[in-house]
Amino acid sequence: MEKRVLIFYDERMLGHDPTGWDEEHPDWSAAVKSMISQQFPDASLDTYNHPERPGRLTAIVDALSASPIKGADWRAVAPATTTQLQRVHSPSYLAYIDSLVGRSGWLAQDTTAVSPDSVAAARLAAGAGVAACEALAAREGRNAFCIVRPPGHHALNDRPMGFCLYNNIAVAAAHARASLGYERVMIWDWDMHHGNGTQALFYHDPNVLVIDSHVEAPFYPGTGHIEETGAGAGRGFHLNVPLPRGCGNATLLDVFDRVVRPAAHAFDPALILISAGFDCHYLDQTCAMDDTGYAALAARVRSLADDCCDGRLLLVLEGGYEPEGLSASVHATIGALAGHAVDTFNVLPDDSGLAAVAKAEQFHAETIARLAYRPGARAIGHA
Repeated sequence: MEKRVLIFYDERMLGHDPTGWDEEHPDWSAAVKSMISQQFPDASLDTYNHPERPGRLTAIVDALSASPIKGADWRAVAPATTTQLQRVHSPSYLAYIDSLVGRSGWLAQDTTAVSPDSVAAARLAAGAGVAACEALAAREGRNAFCIVRPPGHHALNDRPMGFCLYNNIAVAAAHARASLGYERVMIWDWDMHHGNGTQALFYHDPNVLVIDSHVEAPFYPGTGHIEETGAGAGRGFHLNVPLPRGCGNATLLDVFDRVVRPAAHAFDPALILISAGFDCHYLDQTCAMDDTGYAALAARVRSLADDCCDGRLLLVLEGGYEPEGLSASVHATIGALAGHAVDTFNVLPDDSGLAAVAKAEQFHAETIARLAYRPGARAIGHA
């Protein structure tokens, strides 16, 4: 019997546990502490753990265990194969990551670090998206959510970045195209940080439409300007929506209504992937979303997938670093994916991001209209 939503998880991903500061690179540690102080001004650097810690996933799993979601089906995860990873990462880079098995330390001064079991965890995180794509293609479920770490959307073809070793969402998208025959794949990255790795990997590819809403530069990683719309054959297949700090639920829902939905109807994807970061939650101290907003987002994306691609929708966890807000938001999101009613959501009296979304809608209007010219595409107004 088909389940409404599949949940992919493996507790071995908890083995990724980068803790402490890198004594061999004091300049790196100083840079990391400066970044943490900017994003989490109330944090004590004497006691502050690495933001991307195992407790993120245990909080999610505990919340789902304490309040099970009807219609959810938990699935096992297998590590991504080298062939699957090589679709987005260079062989030399994969060899470098493999050389880190059993080691600890910082890889860069932007908070990327490993512990002895990190590489195994990263292979599982990338493999979860592959397994989910396979299960959706086999119609084992209507949609899926991957509870994974380390995250992936900053990882580039040849180097780690921003907590990320492998680009999980890109590995899934590449697998869907190469092994499952999906001609067009769409990615929406709603994490607070710009998915610069995903952008770079698909920047010249007209078969993968990438939409990325994020806090505007110079906020980390300082990329994702609205003018960055792709290059070569991929020109016009990348839509950035930079947003101000402090934006709330209404802003991300407006991004969906004004940019994501019309672009999807024009592009006509066979699969929708979401880089699902939950660090826009107000407890992460930069934006002002809450679990009601994420539930509403999930409900709208689920409906969009039902309309565009026979329900094929996959969400892969990215950021979200405050356990309470993260677990509540993921629980609400999976509930919405499972078809539970979303009756209302909280709205700020004055949401600072709405003007930025209107600007992005106007900027991308011609680009989105051109997406509809491709053979077989639906009209933008299709319902």
